[in-house]
Amino acid sequence: MALLNKRTANHFPSHIDSDKLPANVGYDPRGKGRWYYRKSSGRNNRGTAFRFGSSDTTLAEIWQQVEAIETDTVGTFKGISLKFQESRDWSRLAKRTQDNYLKLHKSICATKTKTGTLLGDIALDAWTPGTVRRYLETRAKASESVATAEIRYIKRVFSWAISMDYYLKPNPAKEIKLTRLNPLRTHYVQDADYYLTIAVAPLLVGLAAHMAYLTGRRRTDILNLHRSQLTNDGIEFEENKTGKLTVVAWSDELRDTVEILKSEAGDSVFLFPRRGSPSEPMTDSAFDTAWQRVRTRVRTEGGTPCQFKDIRAKHASDLETDDEASLSLRHSGRSVTRRHYRRRPTKVVSLR
Repeated sequence: MALLNKRTANHFPSHIDSDKLPANVGYDPRGKGRWYYRKSSGRNNRGTAFRFGSSDTTLAEIWQQVEAIETDTVGTFKGISLKFQESRDWSRLAKRTQDNYLKLHKSICATKTKTGTLLGDIALDAWTPGTVRRYLETRAKASESVATAEIRYIKRVFSWAISMDYYLKPNPAKEIKLTRLNPLRTHYVQDADYYLTIAVAPLLVGLAAHMAYLTGRRRTDILNLHRSQLTNDGIEFEENKTGKLTVVAWSDELRDTVEILKSEAGDSVFLFPRRGSPSEPMTDSAFDTAWQRVRTRVRTEGGTPCQFKDIRAKHASDLETDDEASLSLRHSGRSVTRRHYRRRPTKVVSLR
């Protein structure tokens, strides 16, 4: 046995025979007690500590944990990024977010350093705020938006790794300041432009836009609308982004819109079924293509085209008060609602 901290040996739980412990195992008696393991010993070569168990952990369980750590240890950014992609946190992300993250992972890991080593293969202990900053400045020369997205992903992966004890230093990307790339969007969709958009859009696309306006829900939640969400009280939405459950109460117009959707969907359980595959919802890419055509048509007709998310802002803007808008969008405070979604211009009277 090779204890990392011999001073703690006297504090081992009474049911543990210290002579039978694996090498490089230590015990922290504080609180409920925690065991920890390092892959090597010595002040200059101790490496990352992996904490597990409690005072009740048996000797057999300690051996099992050490063996699992030995085979599961990751020491590079590529390693912790891949682990993140196998995690429960990852499984709860929207498919579109996962796809974007996979692209960022590939780009980051494939970047070569000055020494010719791939960034994804650099040891975790070599990552510093300076490493991240230099990467940001280099990538920003080609594209600031891509650089910003990649740094956000690096920050998220390290944050997750810290929570899982894969990385025990401060997050090297935490203090990196990212410049706001896009100005605050303030476009308010005028009624004439909104109704023109609905008129020139294909039926399902126009109905999706109208549902977004009536309910204030995001596009993903609209396109994945399932018949089981239709209740006596209204439409139940479990928001894909936040997981919050919202029930949008019925109005005559909302009922009429849903009835049209049910008729168009036929036997599909989804109100916006995928063309050729009615057992699946419409894909984001298919909707994106259709929406771009709608924007072009609106411009041709002399209107001002809008982004689909502008319709959610129109919903919030057309409500009477900030409180109503904040409640409808399920924001925790009014500041986000006012800043990003209340876009209707304020009218004031002139002095004369």
